[in-house]
Amino acid sequence: WILRSESLVSMMSDEIKSYSKVGVLYGGSSSEREISLITGKAVFESLKSKGVEVILIDTIEPFIEVLKTEKVTHAWIALHGSDGEDGKMQSILNMLNIKYTGSDPITCSITMNKYFTKSILKSNGFKTPEFMLVDSNTEYENISKELKEPFVLKQCSEGSSIGIYIIENREEYSSCFSEIEKSNDWVIAEQFMQGEEYTSTYLNGKALPIIKIKAKNHEFYDYDAKYLSDETEYICPCGLDAEIENAINGECERAFNLFNIKGWGRLDFFLDDDSSPVILEINTVPGMTTHSLVPMSAKEAGINFESLCFEILKSSG
Repeated sequence: WILRSESLVSMMSDEIKSYSKVGVLYGGSSSEREISLITGKAVFESLKSKGVEVILIDTIEPFIEVLKTEKVTHAWIALHGSDGEDGKMQSILNMLNIKYTGSDPITCSITMNKYFTKSILKSNGFKTPEFMLVDSNTEYENISKELKEPFVLKQCSEGSSIGIYIIENREEYSSCFSEIEKSNDWVIAEQFMQGEEYTSTYLNGKALPIIKIKAKNHEFYDYDAKYLSDETEYICPCGLDAEIENAINGECERAFNLFNIKGWGRLDFFLDDDSSPVILEINTVPGMTTHSLVPMSAKEAGINFESLCFEILKSSG
């Protein structure tokens, strides 16, 4: 037993050494910068505690020169929003021949766009709230007829529930549309879903335990409920029958595989009357803060934070 233990420790040590220098890319300039700073620091400390040679790199600075100068071989992408989830960073790292965590540029660019994601889901038999693209020429009556009131108005390529509004009348629509339009992004109107929200997290090919979310004193699971509120409840185990949870996670795994999600990810959904997931969106670089869901789900599966960060690093090859 002692010899076997020493052998396992040696194997783990060799595995850690195979990542000669890891750069944790964090910060950046997107609207989710503050969350990324927290994620990046947490990941950095965890990898460091594992004995990985790791450095922190804020991509708001000239980070490409740092990657070259420091001879970084692997990048742990801790950038949220457009900085790390739309495929640009992955493309840059491909050109620099630096391996990186998570999904490839095509997967990231598609899943960052809610309209593309929902269209692909729908065409492949998955359930998603009804939706439509809207612009300055779209008549309010057409939206309310198609989606009913209230409905959701959101930016097409933003994360962390930023730029999302619940619309109950024409006046609210006009005001909120004008605000979102400033972002120079597509605008999507979506059916408003009642009930509890759930999330399925994904790690190296496997869906982890589902989390049920109760966002108290919020109309929906918005930015404040996600990152600031101490009243939001996260229930894991989620309370669903084990057979139903397994069936839902099987469906979620099919969705992750459809988009070729690598390493890790998160899928947010509601449940319909048949206990089938109605998918809202897919995230390729979920948060790793104290309020984040992937670490919560991993813990329920018996994976601590340090091991989770290292498992995600493994997805960089």
